[in-house]
Amino acid sequence: MREGGPIDVEVAGFRLVEVLGRMTPEVRGEIVGMWTGEGVLAPAEAQRRAAEVVLAVRAADGTIAGVNTAYVQKAPGTALDYWFYRMFLRPAHRGNWALPRAMFVHAIEVLRRHPHPSRPRGLVAIIENPRLMRKAAAATIGELGATRIGRDAQGRDVWCVNFDGTVPVAPPGLLRPAD
Repeated sequence: MREGGPIDVEVAGFRLVEVLGRMTPEVRGEIVGMWTGEGVLAPAEAQRRAAEVVLAVRAADGTIAGVNTAYVQKAPGTALDYWFYRMFLRPAHRGNWALPRAMFVHAIEVLRRHPHPSRPRGLVAIIENPRLMRKAAAATIGELGATRIGRDAQGRDVWCVNFDGTVPVAPPGLLRPAD
């Protein structure tokens, strides 16, 4: 990464490239093709969600190995805007903890400085993968600066990072306590 410039870093044999607000039509096509080819998104949703991509991850062969996305919405039970974070890695590229760690940390960096008009307060990640709710994975997420604020109605862990460094707290009654 250049000092003060967009993210472009090598991590564990992958290249993470910042694309939020600077995605070319070619990269957009590659990302949409990855999602539809893997069967995880319908074509219309893949096209819509492409505008939310923060970082594109390229494998050593140059193909798109994964992405992370974020969109702004009010945090439930509050009037505060937050970035809501998602991540997808192709199955062939899963299993290396260094990659999702780097994706998360660099996404926070990008989103913290992004000039969104509502100036989101931080980032929320709702963990859908049960393996990432295990103690070891939860400890790793905590080490990255996130705070587990509870579980949603579906039993998924909800993590939050406030960009100002304050410790996030869920509104009373919104989430169940995390075990």
